[in-house]
Amino acid sequence: MGLAGGLGAHSIYVCDGVSILLSSVQHHDQPKAERAAGAGSSRAAKQSAALVSAIAVLILGIAKLALGILTGSLGLIADAVHSGLDLITSFLTYLAVRLADRPADADHPYGHGRVENLSGFIEALIILGTAIGIGYEAVRHILGGQEEVIPTAPSFGVLLASIAVAYWRSRVLHHLAVRYQSDALAADALNFRADVWSSLVVLGGLALVAAGRAFHLPALASYGDAAAALIVALLVIGAAGHLARRTIDALLDRSPTDLTPRLIDAVAGVPGVIACQRLRLRRVGGYYFVDVVAVADRTTTVEEMHRLVERIRQAIHAVEPQSDVIVQIEPAPLVGETILDRIHQAARELGVRVHDVQVHRVDDTSQVKLHVEVRPGLSLDAAHGLASKLEERIAAQNPDVSAVHTHLEIEPEVGEVRTEVTALEPELVHRIHALASSVIGSGRCHEVHIYRRTGQGRSLDVVLHCTFPASLNVTRAHEEAERLEQALREALPGLGSVLVHVEPPEGEMPLPAT
Repeated sequence: MGLAGGLGAHSIYVCDGVSILLSSVQHHDQPKAERAAGAGSSRAAKQSAALVSAIAVLILGIAKLALGILTGSLGLIADAVHSGLDLITSFLTYLAVRLADRPADADHPYGHGRVENLSGFIEALIILGTAIGIGYEAVRHILGGQEEVIPTAPSFGVLLASIAVAYWRSRVLHHLAVRYQSDALAADALNFRADVWSSLVVLGGLALVAAGRAFHLPALASYGDAAAALIVALLVIGAAGHLARRTIDALLDRSPTDLTPRLIDAVAGVPGVIACQRLRLRRVGGYYFVDVVAVADRTTTVEEMHRLVERIRQAIHAVEPQSDVIVQIEPAPLVGETILDRIHQAARELGVRVHDVQVHRVDDTSQVKLHVEVRPGLSLDAAHGLASKLEERIAAQNPDVSAVHTHLEIEPEVGEVRTEVTALEPELVHRIHALASSVIGSGRCHEVHIYRRTGQGRSLDVVLHCTFPASLNVTRAHEEAERLEQALREALPGLGSVLVHVEPPEGEMPLPAT
């Protein structure tokens, strides 16, 4: 049996009753206009942040380079060169966030978010190289001494302004990077934090130079400035290495070690899930693609399965809202599944309906009897073959079963036209009431309906409503209904179908005679 269809934003595939795959995307829960507005807001915020950063770096870099040349400060010149590198990385960030926010297409079904991961990796390498260069210069100055520098008030002013702007931009970029899960913005934030430290180092170096010149202590300026620069270089190298590793993990589809266990626990805790068989996670830009295989009761209907997938999706989004989720359900038998459960499941897998299923113990084994409903136009050979397949499947799934006996019946016609003729058959209604009173007790049968099927001549169907004590065991009630049906058929052989509806009365009644 195969079924393919769509349910809103979800897809369902059923193959031979083995597995069901439903997919859903988190942003499908939002109206289209709202999604577009949200995406536009995110895109504009990231691009604006990157552009403002590039402008700030350009202005400060030019100022530091001019003052470095005027004062002869290698620290200022080096910091200006660092700002030049910042300008390159800010430009890369701007390009990355523009490209990464492009929608998915045929060549990039997962979107273009990896551009941010790649940009973050390149920027991390640039920052790492700059930090290594600062460290090298620091070591060289410690070993060879530092050239004379003439500190001026504008130099201190530009450095203080640079520190303030870099700190402000690092805070803004870090906030946006966390909010939008952007590696490119995270790299830019790291770059500005490095600017803060490097500018502090240059500021401290200039302060030591000024103090050394005032108190005639040149060694203080040389070694203090170089030692501070070396410490900062090591800190920046560590931070850049951490960022580079994070971006490499994303580019190589490494599953986040902290997130995966939490998602597995969330899926396993969903009511109706037997186990989370597999969960695969990949990060693309600021989004996560989650592929889940969960195990559920194989007797679950398609509608129940759809609701189960919705609950799994919601559990994942509760842990990680920025996620695109695909859920596959694998069926499995429940612990304590009965032979009747397995028989009905086998029938569903073959696409047939069964009723009147009976299981008996015969010589320490089980034997099964059941009625199999087949289409009216089916040939005897095809109908027998279908019943034989069902018998084989029941026997294979239940080793204790020694025999399976099936009875072929025609599927009831859906929408069959009938006409109620109760008012036209007063004598028949009287006979049915009298017969019911003699079998189950006077007054128990309180309602009788008689129907004639279109094109069936005198064949009549009968529906009876009978009351039995509320405390009566349902097995006894069923036996009484069968006894009444049998009596009606024996007394009125021309009847078609007979349905005895049993119900409790408003008050207690004595048990019927056996």
